Amino acid sequence: LDTYNGRVLHAHDFRNAREFTGKRVLCIGGSYSAEDIALQCVKFGAEHVTISYRTQAIGFAWPEQITEVPLLLKTEDKTCHFADGSSEQIDAIIMCTGYRLHFPFMPSELTLNCGNIFFPPNLYRGVQWYSGSEGTKKDVGGRLFYLSMQDQFYTFTLFMIQSLWTVHIIKGLHSPPSVEECKQEIADNCASEAGITGDWGAQIDAQTAHVLRLASDISYSADLDVGDMFHTWEGHKHEDILTYRNKSFVSKYTGEAAPIHPIQWIECFDDSLEGYLSCT
Repeated sequence: LDTYNGRVLHAHDFRNAREFTGKRVLCIGGSYSAEDIALQCVKFGAEHVTISYRTQAIGFAWPEQITEVPLLLKTEDKTCHFADGSSEQIDAIIMCTGYRLHFPFMPSELTLNCGNIFFPPNLYRGVQWYSGSEGTKKDVGGRLFYLSMQDQFYTFTLFMIQSLWTVHIIKGLHSPPSVEECKQEIADNCASEAGITGDWGAQIDAQTAHVLRLASDISYSADLDVGDMFHTWEGHKHEDILTYRNKSFVSKYTGEAAPIHPIQWIECFDDSLEGYLSCT
């Protein structure tokens, strides 16, 4: 990007889509950040948004102001050239490249090394550390835990049940199987990652099963399975990426339906808490 003569920022620094009204924006990334920022920019009047992906397109039925292209290869002034041979004039580039797990305080032989995936290596039940077959890691008797390292659908439910599971292990309220069995489960899970890559339905099912296994291990009584809601939500996004936010869901625990905002998301420009509450 040294030859690019426009604004460059990371999604972390994105604050207000109004900054890009009338602009041609390039979002580099292929997941939630690129998806959301692209839509926000179009909503607030960006002339056009291009999403550049490295491995595969996000693939929604985008409005005409959003297009997807393969990887950005080079820039010349404000001209961006892409791997499919196309080029575009771009006013601002937003790096929607997610995050990297980084543990500078950990010795290398105990450091988790992976990308944003559903089955991290070295972690039994996705939490408890064991060395693998790579020979560069070491065991510490199951006394090391990594929490919430996975790509996520369940988010806070996942955080909670992993934390409770870890507490049960530390306090001796639950005992994992033998080291060999733990390592075999890790290997089996890692091998299954390829089978769910790019398949959101399979990813939802895999994480649902993960959450329920943890809950079963510690006899957690509440039913945490909301896989059907995630399938419905993701389905809404593929039906119409501009209207899925207008939908409402019924709470599994209270039976109450969330209120539907009276203004369609694409037409609602007040995203303050006060504005939302005054309409619902």
